[in-house]
Amino acid sequence: MRVVGSDGWSIRTSFEQQCSNMLYVRDAAGLTGPADYLVPPLSPPVELRAALAPFATSTAAEQWGRWWTAYLAHLGQGARVDLTPAGEPPEPGTDLRALFNAVVDEATAWWRERKRDYVQRTTGSAARRLTGQAGETVKRIERELGRRSAPFELTVKLLPMDRKWARRLRPTLVLVSDRLWLDPAACDDFLDPIVRALV
Repeated sequence: MRVVGSDGWSIRTSFEQQCSNMLYVRDAAGLTGPADYLVPPLSPPVELRAALAPFATSTAAEQWGRWWTAYLAHLGQGARVDLTPAGEPPEPGTDLRALFNAVVDEATAWWRERKRDYVQRTTGSAARRLTGQAGETVKRIERELGRRSAPFELTVKLLPMDRKWARRLRPTLVLVSDRLWLDPAACDDFLDPIVRALV
């Protein structure tokens, strides 16, 4: 976990494993998510697995949508994010559980590799350039308001996605694609209203 902050506030970032595993199941099986809420594919792309086709049913897609929504609601209702690294697997005996069982180990290995890649990209001389936008956003807002920020803690759970995407789960918890987080302008635009509500 990386922390950007001062004595009064902190923004903590970490790679989100459960959501990554859920998206891996969806992408490997070629399931479609909820039509009213599009969630981008993982990046790099997960290979579509033909062997999963017998279980990649419309019922499994509906089950996946409920599983995803329930987990985000769980986080959004105040679950301690540090105690929910793996979450609950899908209901036993379902097509979705068969998909999950078939790929969970490779999904976890894929997530570990993405996390390692991210750490390498954001460590060393480039770290400030790549991860410093959160702090710059808070400092800019402090200057605009003419005062120091009130104490706050914001948790940012990162996902390796193929485009810029984010969702605010509660005032102090956001789910963000690494592409958005590492783009200074997009990160600033996303964080501005969130930080203003906290400072």
